[in-house]
Amino acid sequence: MRMQFWKDTIDNIFKGKPPQQPIALALDAALKQCKLSPIWFKRIINERTANLDDHQFMTISDMESYSENTATSLLYLQLESLGIKDVNADHAISHIGKMIGISTFLRALPFHLSQKRMVLPAQITAKFNISQEEVFRYGHAEGLEDAIFEVATAANDQLLTARSMLDSVPPSAFPVVLSAVPTARYLEKLEATNFNIFDPSLQRKDWKLPLALWNAHRKLQI
Repeated sequence: MRMQFWKDTIDNIFKGKPPQQPIALALDAALKQCKLSPIWFKRIINERTANLDDHQFMTISDMESYSENTATSLLYLQLESLGIKDVNADHAISHIGKMIGISTFLRALPFHLSQKRMVLPAQITAKFNISQEEVFRYGHAEGLEDAIFEVATAANDQLLTARSMLDSVPPSAFPVVLSAVPTARYLEKLEATNFNIFDPSLQRKDWKLPLALWNAHRKLQI
């Protein structure tokens, strides 16, 4: 019902008839300032509708597809809000969105496990013979760090691909490209903990992040 409400709301907003709901009114106001495509909103809603139960992905490709339809769609909307139409920016943002989406699942893994949900791809957990019952019961299992390393590597590969495209991305798109910086720093911290997703350091605020964002914008690098 909630997802159907948002599908109807998006249709009504683009018809100029937003419901009296705070987010809907804010979006209606935004549309008066910039052009945004309804397709990206519907793409996010449809993907979330298909995954409301946060079921386990079968492969990393499934995880990438989910990330493309959610995180990347949101970044496309940000590009549109800046009035940017550039195929090179789109390609780089596609990879950044996948990296952010995959890494978000890693960051949230302790919570999901506490709710007895395994979101790491079944292909990966089977490869390392991970016992879900053991993870749910004890919060850890043999092979878990190896599985996290493999998923984190997939996220990092997306980041490396995006970095290789930056020279062809217009500087005006960089406010959106900078979305990669917090997640890239998280992946670095995860590697420093030897891919122990439960390490307390991963939950601490990154007080150097503002400086990292400023430096990335100055150099036009992520």
